[in-house]
Amino acid sequence: MTKNFKKHTIISQVRYFLLDCFTSSKWKILITSFLLFVGLITGIIIGVKFNSHGSMNLLEDYAFVSFINTGVTSSFFSRLLSLCLMLLILFCCSFHSFLFPFAVIVLAFRTYLLGFNLCILFLCFGLPGILLTLFIILPCQIIMLAILALFYFVLNKITCDCRIFGGGVMKDKLKIILIFLLLLIVICLLETLLLLLFNANVIIVI
Repeated sequence: MTKNFKKHTIISQVRYFLLDCFTSSKWKILITSFLLFVGLITGIIIGVKFNSHGSMNLLEDYAFVSFINTGVTSSFFSRLLSLCLMLLILFCCSFHSFLFPFAVIVLAFRTYLLGFNLCILFLCFGLPGILLTLFIILPCQIIMLAILALFYFVLNKITCDCRIFGGGVMKDKLKIILIFLLLLIVICLLETLLLLLFNANVIIVI
C-alpha cells in the first residue's frame, strides 16, 4: 500500500512538473516546433535541388549516410556520439534564457539534416528507401528530436525554478541527463535493430 502510494505520488509530481513546464514555456515550444518544421522542409528542398544539379555522386563526401557494410556497431556509436554532443550543447544552453535561440538553431539544424537525408533516401533507393523512411527512420528520428527538445525545456525549467525558489541545480540536472540519455540510447538501439531486421542498406548518421 505504501509503495503504491509513493509510486502514485512520484507519477503525479512528474505529471505536474511536465504540465507546468509546457504551460510556462508554451510560446518557446510553439516557436521551436515551427522552426523545426521549417528546418525539415528546408532540408528536403535542398536535397531535391542537390539531386537536380547532378551532384548525387558527391553524396559520400558529405558523410551524411553511413552504409551498413561499414559496420553496424560503428554506425550505432557514431549516432550515439552525435546525440551525446546534442545533449551537451542543450545542457549548456539551459543555464540561461538568452541562450534559447542557440538551442533552437542547433535543433533546427538537426531537422535540416534529417530532411536532407530523407530526401536522399527517397531519390537514391526508391520504394525501399520510402518504406524505411516512413516506418522506421522518420518515427525514430522524430521521437529522438522530441526527447532532445523536452530535455532542453525540462532543464531550463529546473534552472528557472532554482533561481526563484533556491536549491541545487547540478544534482537535479545530472539525474535528468542520465534519464534522457538512457531514453535516447533505447530509441537509437531500437532503430538500429529494426533496420537490421528489415535488411536495410543504409543508416542515417546525424
